[in-house]
Amino acid sequence: MMDFDRSTFRGALLTGTAMLFLAPAAHAQEAAPSVAAQTPGEIVVTAQKRSERLLDTPQSVTALSSDQLDAIAARKFVDFADSVPGLQFTTQGAGTAQISMRGVTSGADVSPTVSIYVDDVPYGSSSAFANGARRALDVGLFDIERVEVLRGPQGTLYGASSMGGVLKYVTRAPSLTDFEGSANAGVSTTRHGGTSYDGSAVVNLPLVEDKIAVRASGFYAHDGGYMDNVVAGKDNVDRGKTYGGRVDLLLAPTEDLSVRLTGFAQNIRRDGSAYADIALDGEPVAGILKQSHPLEEPFASNFRLASATVDYDMGFATLTSITSYQTNAARVRTDGSAVYAPLLNMFFGLPASAFAVDELARTRKFTQEVRLASPTGQKLEWLLGGYYTHEKSLLAQDGVTYDATLTPIDVNVVSARIRSKYQEYAVFGDVTYHFTDRFDVTGGIRYAHNDQAFEQDATGLLVAAAPGQKSKEGVVTYLANARYHFSRDVTAYARFATGYRPGGPNFQVIDAATGNLASPASFDSDSLDSYEGGIKAETADKTFGIDLSGYYIDWKDIQLLTAVQGVTTYVNGGDAHIKGAELTLTARPVAGFVATGAFAYNDGKLTAANAILGAAKGERLPNAPHFTASINVDYTVLDTDLKPSLGLSLRYVSDRTVSFDASASQPQYKLPDYAVLDLRAGLSFGRVDARVYVKNLLDTRAQLSGQTILSSLGGPAQVTILRPRTFGIDLSTRF
Repeated sequence: MMDFDRSTFRGALLTGTAMLFLAPAAHAQEAAPSVAAQTPGEIVVTAQKRSERLLDTPQSVTALSSDQLDAIAARKFVDFADSVPGLQFTTQGAGTAQISMRGVTSGADVSPTVSIYVDDVPYGSSSAFANGARRALDVGLFDIERVEVLRGPQGTLYGASSMGGVLKYVTRAPSLTDFEGSANAGVSTTRHGGTSYDGSAVVNLPLVEDKIAVRASGFYAHDGGYMDNVVAGKDNVDRGKTYGGRVDLLLAPTEDLSVRLTGFAQNIRRDGSAYADIALDGEPVAGILKQSHPLEEPFASNFRLASATVDYDMGFATLTSITSYQTNAARVRTDGSAVYAPLLNMFFGLPASAFAVDELARTRKFTQEVRLASPTGQKLEWLLGGYYTHEKSLLAQDGVTYDATLTPIDVNVVSARIRSKYQEYAVFGDVTYHFTDRFDVTGGIRYAHNDQAFEQDATGLLVAAAPGQKSKEGVVTYLANARYHFSRDVTAYARFATGYRPGGPNFQVIDAATGNLASPASFDSDSLDSYEGGIKAETADKTFGIDLSGYYIDWKDIQLLTAVQGVTTYVNGGDAHIKGAELTLTARPVAGFVATGAFAYNDGKLTAANAILGAAKGERLPNAPHFTASINVDYTVLDTDLKPSLGLSLRYVSDRTVSFDASASQPQYKLPDYAVLDLRAGLSFGRVDARVYVKNLLDTRAQLSGQTILSSLGGPAQVTILRPRTFGIDLSTRF
């Protein structure tokens, strides 16, 4: 039996359930390789902040087009995430996800290791004080041009928190010449779950031909859910909805000048979270699709973004300015009754039968980026830029204690308000020199300086206020590429890149005996060096293609969560080495037929024992399978008006861990491997396309992710289960 004292309890609570100074939730993930391009043609991406062929990009990039997303009925992040090699995620529903790439995660990350962009605008908080690591932006996938996934550190061009990579949502820009529109509607039913449906519409209107155009879209998606709460007596508690819209205005007064003004709004509402309660030995508490807790766990988020992008071709270079302002706010309730209700009774004599934490995480962010880029195709190409961001965040957390009748008890266990500010200035640039038409090298550098401050206002049985803290930090990141074109259709590259996450001020803990500071006043940035080599090739007729990359990552001074006298603080500790490879093969032997086989291998380990993590030397990093594989086959009969099509996807994910074997705060739980089969078919009726699909045909109970924060004092693991067998139909039209 484990012995507890009050300091142990405080530490467990504060590192546990979205409480004050909450550690981001630790989940495991599902990951699998990408869906390859489904039609012949060159794919253009903007990974290097220039438009270039995917085949020419000297780094590992996956681009998912809107057609590919539609083919797999992708409406949110989790619908495509398992189609991208090297992309790992944890989730408990739309709007609650932690994303990592190539295994760059310690499990419960202090702040994000992957940057998320909407076009050229970075999303979310850059600091560690707004729970940003587990609030990844989940864009509704309607009227999206493509999704770009940039693997490996992108610190030179994309800055802080892109040490694992960048996830970029590229929206469709207005057309200055064509009136067009489209509409989509779909419905699906899930075994053991509810009915889901969605709809979207978009219209593009040139107001002045070649000069002014506007594009407007709206979308709504209802998720019927499939998890039941046996204690509360409610079914499909994870049901929810995502809805919003976007308005784009494009102005081109001259051939050399364009101005794009964008407004984007999206709301997510969920009645609860999508997880099952499973004991650490793998046995479900009440059933594989069941939860067992007394309180509801609603979730709501609002995201608003306004941006202005100006491009001006000055001849010798193109000037680009991106200005943005965004707000995002998430409210969530976490039920910690299984652990904290009995302990409140034990230590404080409270008649607690249930306990909840209500959290508000809000960020308001202004950004400005200016770039000057030389024309492409010259012997010497260069890019020079500057970046500024100013962010204000609030993390509010309140504990609510309930008696046996679920009536609130009038006691203040915890009430906290963490207000933080983050300001960063950065300058960056790169230079590419073409020694020959076939061989070129690139060097890049970025210097970033940030100023941070936060205030710690807290009251209650378990917490106290503390003086505010400030910090300053400057970080330099580097990039070096070498690229060789064997031909127009074969490119080999070698890449060295660095990345980092900002450090910052720390939560203050005062030693009661001495009155001195017992915790570090600040924590430092962590950083990594990445070495990558790869080859991209396809036949001249684009019948066959290959994309192969291998990498080695050296991760230093990892940012970690720890408890000092029962209060969560941030520290740096330990290093890790990660190695891996990714391979995608594509075949289009005849018109209308495309097959892909994609494979990924990842092996990340700690270089030394780490007492904070409860990890041994050589222990694997969590949330990353050693091996993933996928096979995708699609065939469309093109020489008939109906254009019938058939397709299948088979995905395999190896076993994963969610923590470390000796972790006291987050006990270990192992997720087994699994395989999933999806089928799809389609017909075209003039302007209307119809698709039917079945996801998870074999009704596999795959365990996608898990968290064990509530398990430290006896609670079960919260494990996200793959959606059961789902049949659906989509109808779409263009005009």
